[in-house]
Amino acid sequence: MVKVYFTAENDIGQSVLLSSPTAGIKETVSGGKEVEREVKSIEQLKGREGVNFALVADKSGSMEYDLPVMQSVMSQFVDALDYRSGDKAELIAFDTYVMYMCTYTNDPQLLKNGINNMSAGGRTALYDALLESVLNAGSQQGARCVIAFTDGDDLESVHTADEVIQQANQLSVPVFIIGTNDASYSDYDRIAESTGGQYWNINNISDMNQILDQIYDKEKDMYCIEYVSDSKEEPKKERKINIAVADDTYGGISEMQFTPTEARKQQAHTSRYEVIKADMNWAEANAECIRRGGHLITITSDDEMKQAVTLAESAGIKYVWIGGYTSVRGNTAYGHWITGEAFNYQKWYPGEPSRNDNDGTPEMYLMLWNVDSKGWTWNDQRDNLFTKELAHIFTGKTGYICEYES
Repeated sequence: MVKVYFTAENDIGQSVLLSSPTAGIKETVSGGKEVEREVKSIEQLKGREGVNFALVADKSGSMEYDLPVMQSVMSQFVDALDYRSGDKAELIAFDTYVMYMCTYTNDPQLLKNGINNMSAGGRTALYDALLESVLNAGSQQGARCVIAFTDGDDLESVHTADEVIQQANQLSVPVFIIGTNDASYSDYDRIAESTGGQYWNINNISDMNQILDQIYDKEKDMYCIEYVSDSKEEPKKERKINIAVADDTYGGISEMQFTPTEARKQQAHTSRYEVIKADMNWAEANAECIRRGGHLITITSDDEMKQAVTLAESAGIKYVWIGGYTSVRGNTAYGHWITGEAFNYQKWYPGEPSRNDNDGTPEMYLMLWNVDSKGWTWNDQRDNLFTKELAHIFTGKTGYICEYES
């Protein structure tokens, strides 16, 4: 079964509502013979099916003045999502680094916690954040899109605009970008246009509100056609389809070419927590937990702390990545969870979090460790512990714990 999402528009590009629509599809798989396929259903998303929104927010140093306005606008947006029909969202923020402020959820309070945990600092790594959010959105079932805001040019990313475009098109994820007058028009517009999204350049960050509403309406006005493909064909082969859609008022024919993507299925797990012994950096461990259908453990109670310690000791490790970061507000470092959960329970090692190592290297990734007579505590740590200088300390003694919500 294949699902195809599309927007019905009139001659001037306005979305139209179809009354009791019917559809026909002819499909060509990998340049083979064109075959008429059985259409199982055609329905508009609004009120029936959710959309997965990957929100990407600029929190670089230049956002210090405007960050509260952006936070207010984003909070209003997540409050307005239709969670009853299946809407979900995640929030990824970026400065010099990419940070998970809230993993995919249908809980607006967790999303708002993540929004409010952002603080301004650093430079701009938009492309890295876009690529991360595209990969996450592409693994979600159903309709999905990325919505990003930035107030300037990308100055720090390891990845490129072309990599974002390639991955977004491979996963069928449209990218919408909102930028201020200081943001690079050409690259951002190219990313949006090449992926089926749109780019806006605004003068005032409060104008985001209206644009977010436009994007939401556009996504919820989409229709989903579900049709039966050839079960003998390789599911991920490229397809070309001709779609004919009509109702009592409108009618049209369109051609689409795409490669189907398989949404990540929730894996079955025998327990809520899983410990893995592995010499990985934090980003790698976080990506692996997401791939497994969970996230790095967030320790929010004394009972959960005890469970994490028991798992670590059973695996014979003393350095354990957990699902949080530290940020700086004013001159004070503070912690926050990647799930948006309240950061009330804390077990810091004395003098931590420091946010910087003794040699000045930034530290922002949370680790559960056992290094001396103080027992198991928390530390903020650099991402990569397996450099030539540090590998002898951490090799063979490091791991991570995945947590599964269901």
